[in-house]
This record gives sequence, structure tokens and C-alpha cells, in this order.
Amino acid sequence: MGKRILVIDDERDLTELLGTLLDFHGIKADTVNDPLKVETMLEQTAYDLVVTDLMMPGLDGFELIQRIHHKEPRRSLPIIVLSAKSLTQAERKVLIQNKVHFFMKPFEPQNLVDQISGLLKE
Repeated sequence: MGKRILVIDDERDLTELLGTLLDFHGIKADTVNDPLKVETMLEQTAYDLVVTDLMMPGLDGFELIQRIHHKEPRRSLPIIVLSAKSLTQAERKVLIQNKVHFFMKPFEPQNLVDQISGLLKE
């Protein structure tokens, strides 16, 4: 079975674009626009990587990262953040401590695909 990733962003256009981009590169991606549905999805499917936004209604990306890494066996699940948010030093520290990779929006699609591919090979 191939690798599978979960893409979370409240912007439907972005999740559709990323789903198409990743599919083109042979990466199976499930997409969700409501961060409150992520916990259930993670319990139902063994994902190999998560891509998420930081600024979302209902549940921000920092809280989502904490929830993802709170349970075994997800503590080491790779996470990539895509965000237009300028990070404070404290926020950068949280991402580093959680071994989260950060891409500033707008981002170069090929760089994201390369990062995802690299993490899936580890």
C-alpha cells in the first residue's frame, strides 16, 4: 500500500489544488476543510504525513499540532505547516520543538512536493 497524507485547510480551493498536485505526483492525499474533523480522520486512517494551515476557524493549527502529537502512535507523525502568518519567536519555537516543517504562503508547489516526498521516504 502506498503512502497517504492528510491535507487540512479551511480554504477549499487550496485543498483541491493540493489534492490535484499531489495526485499528479503519485501521492495519495485526503483533504478536509474543517479542522474539527481531523481527530476522527486520524483515528480511522493511518496517515504517513499531515499538511495543515495555522489560521483556521474553530481550531488553530498550533492546537491541532498538539492534538495530533498527543497520542501514540502519532507522536512522530511528520507535519508540514503552510501559512501566511508571520510567526513570533515563541511560535517558531513551538514548531521546532514539534519537528514541524514550515512553508510560508505563497509557496513554490514543487518545493512542497519535494519536501513531502523526502519526508515520506524517511
